[in-house]
Amino acid sequence: MYTTQPTRREMLRLGLTCSAGLLAKPGASSSIDRKNRASRTEQSTSSRFPALNQLINGKRLIYFDTAATAQRPREVIDALTEFYSRDNGNPAPNLHSLAKRSFEAYEKARVTVATLLNASDPLEIVWTRGTTEAINLVASSWGEANIGSNDEIVLTIAEHSSNMLPWQLLAKRKGARVRYVDVLDDGNLDLVSLKLQVTQRTKLVCFPHVSNVLGIINPADEICRIAHHVGAKVLIDAAQSVPHFALDVKQLECDFLAFSSHKIMGPMGIGVLWARRSILDEMQPYQAGSNMAHGIGPDQWQYSEGARKFGAGCPRLRSGR
Repeated sequence: MYTTQPTRREMLRLGLTCSAGLLAKPGASSSIDRKNRASRTEQSTSSRFPALNQLINGKRLIYFDTAATAQRPREVIDALTEFYSRDNGNPAPNLHSLAKRSFEAYEKARVTVATLLNASDPLEIVWTRGTTEAINLVASSWGEANIGSNDEIVLTIAEHSSNMLPWQLLAKRKGARVRYVDVLDDGNLDLVSLKLQVTQRTKLVCFPHVSNVLGIINPADEICRIAHHVGAKVLIDAAQSVPHFALDVKQLECDFLAFSSHKIMGPMGIGVLWARRSILDEMQPYQAGSNMAHGIGPDQWQYSEGARKFGAGCPRLRSGR
């Protein structure tokens, strides 16, 4: 939906406002030149983020909380404004003009995200309200059907609560057990501990791709191999990795992956669950209502395909990134 779409590299560069002065090579020019260049870079970048052009307690805002939520650049704000000003309609492929335009933008966004993750099928992209709902969707739909008494779910002890509580509650409901992988003194996951915790009873392994506390990148591909060796599925919390480097779900060989729009400079209230199409097709709907099923008779309904099966109710606005 952007008229001029910034590249991923450009968008990441925008997030480096506070580091601009550190990027100049020492000795490349005088300290005054470096400061002037850093100041110009900072001003150019901050001008694209309206929220940064304000005073807090009488001082210019410097924002250090991007890991919690990123500020939005002008391009995102303009895209939202353009949609509501021109295309706003309940997305539908065969109704009035605004509905059709909304539907086209909606599905284009799904293709964009699928391309971002190198997914095999755009219908592997489920829209959610955020990472937390994406994880709860898997717990409520896949987990209820596949986790039973005496089964095991393996988490890390360094898990975000949004990737811990849903599985603890599921385990209580189903009579399953939650096991935890330790971390080493340097903050890295203890892979020896992981191999000990993963057993033939393990049905699911969940872990953060990047620690939201330490910023440590966990060895996702190796963890997936260990889990798949015993036939367990893998869910990756990618909320902190998607903003910083490219992800390839085929290369990772995970089964589920979740992240949030607001951490990558997109709108609040939007998230993504990626799951293999074969798994999605077997999962029961998370919520029921309009748009995710089509009536054949009063008691007969046909569910929509793939990810659309999990889109009950009016679709939420998606930007083009």
